Amino acid sequence: MTAAGGHGEAGRAGADPRVTRGRAGEAIACRHLERHGYTIIETNYRSRYGELDIIAGIGNIIAFIEVKARRGRKFGEPFEAIGPRKQAQIRRMAAMWLAEHQRDEGIAGLSFRFDAVSIMLDGRDEEAQLLHLEDAFR
Repeated sequence: MTAAGGHGEAGRAGADPRVTRGRAGEAIACRHLERHGYTIIETNYRSRYGELDIIAGIGNIIAFIEVKARRGRKFGEPFEAIGPRKQAQIRRMAAMWLAEHQRDEGIAGLSFRFDAVSIMLDGRDEEAQLLHLEDAFR
């Protein structure tokens, strides 16, 4: 992982439980991706449009990965939170990241896609169920 990850919100007293849950989900997603051959390029990339959770590489592909972690299905499945508006936001952030890194060695000529990782957490914010959708939207 790069230095861009881990802002420390989870360790702060009084931290927003959504932020704590989100960071736990992102850590679980990174471990899952690495076990499946991905290289984590950057986490928590911030732009004026928001934050990309994970940027990872596998083969000749850069994947921009949105992570959704929940403790239950009261508000639906985690993937349901990645609607058209969120997809457009992710596309804009990815375009900014690509523009900033277009001269980086090894970036030129790579393909890119948008993945989604859905994580259902148990009561201790540990993985109960994970689903990784490659090329989740175009």
